[in-house]
Amino acid sequence: MSEIMQIVDRSQTLTPFHELGAKNFAFATGEAVAAWIDVTAVQWTDFSDYWNALTLDRHMADGGTYRLRRYGAFTLQRPDEMRLLPHAPYVQALYINPLNGGVSRVFDPLEEGFSQHVVLSRLLNRIADLVDAIDGRAQRWNIKLHPYRILAQQGSAGLPTPEGLHRDGVDYIVTMLVKRGNIAGGETLVTDADKQPLWRRTLSTPMDLVIANDHSTMHAVTPVTPIVEDVEAYRDVLIVAFRKE
Repeated sequence: MSEIMQIVDRSQTLTPFHELGAKNFAFATGEAVAAWIDVTAVQWTDFSDYWNALTLDRHMADGGTYRLRRYGAFTLQRPDEMRLLPHAPYVQALYINPLNGGVSRVFDPLEEGFSQHVVLSRLLNRIADLVDAIDGRAQRWNIKLHPYRILAQQGSAGLPTPEGLHRDGVDYIVTMLVKRGNIAGGETLVTDADKQPLWRRTLSTPMDLVIANDHSTMHAVTPVTPIVEDVEAYRDVLIVAFRKE
């Protein structure tokens, strides 16, 4: 009982996402998220700079060169500290990802400064508190991290979700906008399990964040195109997948 009360007590600070349990998804603005995880502008700028060092995704079955990324995984059970797991290939079932699933994909690992960054630590711990409160107990979470940069190239749109409307085969899926540069498009859509639309919005402000119950919802993002040609155009996001171990 005391463990559950501790979880509930921590959840009182989680008001930006109070609708998650009832609606199976919730959104909060970047301003609300910054206050929620208690980070400064300087800390955020330092964290977001890591997106400049992402590397080409060489496993795109559509042949696209529009996606840069890295990958890493953690284990976390509150109140313990999160722990970075040994780097390993990323594998999804083909029925979950009909484009790139069914193969072992090796991506460059997260940079050490990224995996140890205060912004990341506070974000993952806050989310763990949130989903623990919904579940009523402190779970042991496997957390997969996917920092992406989607390039919008002249004459070729960038595809944030090339597999289309989908779920990720986990328990909770988080999308946080890091930065948009010279792009149009990129509207996020959340549907129910029957693909009926529940919510749509263009994440436009750094730290805008949507979290969804991956069992009960599906999601997709529309293509992005350059606003001004011959100027770098991109959409930086952090995707975080929470799965009970």
